[in-house]
Amino acid sequence: MSDPTPIEERLARIERVIADLSADVASIRRELRVPETTSPPPAATSAHSPRDVFRAEADAAPSRAKRSLSRPAFSAHDLERLVGSYGMLAIAVLAAVAAVGTFLSWAIGSGFITIGPTARVAIGLAAAAGVGVWGARLRRRERSFGSSLLGLALVIVHVCAYAAGPSFALVPTWVAFTGAAVASWALTVFAHREADEPLWCVGFGGAAVAPFVTTNGHGSLYALLAYATLVLLSGCFSINKRDWPIAWQIFYLASALFVVAAAWEARNTGSARFILALAFPLGVAVAGVAPLAVPSRKRGAIRWLSLLAALTGAYREAGVGHHAASEVAALIGAMLVSLALVDLVSEVEQSSIVARRAHPALLDWLDAFGLPLIFAVEATFSIGSNAPEWTAFVATSAALVAFCLRRARGGLRDASAFGAVAMAVSAIAAASVEVPAGLCASLVAIALAAFGMHIVRPSRSWLRGGATTFLGAAAISVDSLKEGGYHGGPFLREASASAIIVLVGLIVVARSWRMIRSATRVAVGDRRREFRIPFERRTLRFATVAPWVWAFVWVLIELSLAYSPTASTLLLVTYFAATGVGCVAVGRSRSSSRLRQVGLASAVLAAATAVYGAHAYFDFGARIVAYLVISAFLLGIAYWYRRPGAEPTLA
Repeated sequence: MSDPTPIEERLARIERVIADLSADVASIRRELRVPETTSPPPAATSAHSPRDVFRAEADAAPSRAKRSLSRPAFSAHDLERLVGSYGMLAIAVLAAVAAVGTFLSWAIGSGFITIGPTARVAIGLAAAAGVGVWGARLRRRERSFGSSLLGLALVIVHVCAYAAGPSFALVPTWVAFTGAAVASWALTVFAHREADEPLWCVGFGGAAVAPFVTTNGHGSLYALLAYATLVLLSGCFSINKRDWPIAWQIFYLASALFVVAAAWEARNTGSARFILALAFPLGVAVAGVAPLAVPSRKRGAIRWLSLLAALTGAYREAGVGHHAASEVAALIGAMLVSLALVDLVSEVEQSSIVARRAHPALLDWLDAFGLPLIFAVEATFSIGSNAPEWTAFVATSAALVAFCLRRARGGLRDASAFGAVAMAVSAIAAASVEVPAGLCASLVAIALAAFGMHIVRPSRSWLRGGATTFLGAAAISVDSLKEGGYHGGPFLREASASAIIVLVGLIVVARSWRMIRSATRVAVGDRRREFRIPFERRTLRFATVAPWVWAFVWVLIELSLAYSPTASTLLLVTYFAATGVGCVAVGRSRSSSRLRQVGLASAVLAAATAVYGAHAYFDFGARIVAYLVISAFLLGIAYWYRRPGAEPTLA
């Protein structure tokens, strides 16, 4: 019979291992905010068959998913754990990097004789090897802390490589960076294989700050960008298929650190340096984020890198007064690359689970409108005498139209449609267009194009943008009609041509409104159908009468400023009376009570205008003419209403 002691010891060790694993799982749950399940669902315990158990679990799944998606309270214990786990580790790594970097920087500046530059770098590499061996051995028992030490060893290697290359010039810069690249990729491959987030955070974060603690203030922009590209691309590879929240925050901070440093260095330099600094974040997005990041992080990372590129352009605007044509082309190209990346990533989202998650509409508008607007404004300010300022807005509008044509219904299509209209209007404002006829014609053309795009790719932004542009053209026409006070004959000025242009545009919209209404139904969708149909009916009625309303307002303004106060008032009396008779006649023929009511109101307005003119402007003869005109028209209306058998019926 064998001794039971070894078996008991094995069982005890297994229990300890299980207890450690349970503690690790509980820690991971707390960090990921996943609620712990202490007991099975009541329905599952009371079920009598596997089918009942499956149904009970399926019924309980939505409630559990809803609880897991809710935002938990952030307690003081969570804050303590966050600071203790990550904050202290980050400070320790930064302190170690600062110690090594300060030593090397002091050695460079003080002319320390006993130990030469080669020996100093060799001591640093030996220290890195010692820390790495210690971390590898410790990782067998304490995974998280051992991974942190491995990352710290990589940081020391990066510091030594940067010192040996750009700082001490012991070896060519490309040799130093090659060594750093080999070490970085080796550790990132290891971190990716082991799915070790702390290892990644320490190694990547330390590598990001390494050049800034070893620099002597006279670094090379090209060396910095080469090093940053190496670090960021290796970081993207190491978090491939990993949705690590802390790691991605460190990636954002590191990329911002590199881009701000590069933008500051290129602020007052030549065009080549600026273009390189501008292309750097977008190049990382194209080569690293787009192909390697998980779908849930692609849009956010690309948006962040595009914002950093826009920040580079803003730095350039503040530092240089004159820009070359190549810089303008680079800004337009950056806008196109940003839109292309959003287009590519949104296509991936449509085929993944990310598309089922609620995406904030504000972020869609930032991607498809805010960022292109920033690049367009920067390009416009950079143009100077190289080309007309409106060319940047035209290029942006064309790019947004192409982007909208590729997008499905949603926030991106709405944002790009609005941006296309806004950029087109901005191009007209920046161009030297003749006022008012040329300006009104341009705005009406943009509005008609927006309505046409709404028919092709329905979006409420096309509809609202076209309507707003029409209102702007009408307001400009009204202002031009009212300029100059009383003048000779009406309908003979250039302002009258602008009013005719607006009228023609409104007629085109009214004639094609049935197609526009059908497209609006597609754009709105099936949501709130009981409220959508009355709204569309009211919109249809307004669109069909808009040309008549504009024609009435146009003639009213023309006649109110014709010749003199007396002549214009007499013309207005005649105009109101004739309009009243015409509306009543059309209302009777079409059995429309609305038109008849408008006609009666116009007739009353004609009488009130006649009375006002008689007391304010008219002489004896003008009063007689005004009263006769009113009498003749109103008698005709009264005859229609009092004629036997011709009583108008309510429509």
